[in-house]
Amino acid sequence: MLNLIIIHFFGLLSPGPDFFYVSRMAVSNSRRNTICGILGITMGVAIWAAAAILGLAILFKTMPVLHGVIMLLGGGYLGYLGLKMVKNRSNAVFTELTEQELNQKTSIKAEIIKGLLVNLSNAKAVIFFASVMSLVFVNITETWQMMVAFLIILFETFSYFYVVSLLFSRPFARRFYSQYSRYIDNVSGVIFLAFGSYLVYSGLQEIAI
Repeated sequence: MLNLIIIHFFGLLSPGPDFFYVSRMAVSNSRRNTICGILGITMGVAIWAAAAILGLAILFKTMPVLHGVIMLLGGGYLGYLGLKMVKNRSNAVFTELTEQELNQKTSIKAEIIKGLLVNLSNAKAVIFFASVMSLVFVNITETWQMMVAFLIILFETFSYFYVVSLLFSRPFARRFYSQYSRYIDNVSGVIFLAFGSYLVYSGLQEIAI
């Protein structure tokens, strides 16, 4: 199990859409909404981990069109998010809203779904669980081992992004974000567009084969 923990941890350390989403939420939204986003991302990871355990790599190998369709849909969603961020032309203005007022602007369900969709459309998650993690799970044959591995991945994912959210919710992070949020959003948007474009391109190639 140690190799599973190490591989997944280093996979989390590589910044992707999930990281940028959580860090942005942490500096601009309430603690509750940020945690809901993290829960959504963790739910997405649960889906990919379950799929990897059940033979995601084998399924995609026998049905490459399915892989292509998933990549197209994910790429389209990431591209949509990226375009919205790139179009941002103003810095964030932090009004003195209380935690309760921020929570009233949205719902728990909506924030969980947003986090879930970000993860499910994440190219890194698709590739990581379909390749690297599938190879790790090949060596896990006992049912109890699969359950333990599954729970380890969920705990590690939630814990990592929770720590990220704590770091980015500090006052200095909020001050920095209020001064440069426009540029942060623009750069994040370009990254999202790059991920999305890569996904769409790869998906079209797989469908065309």
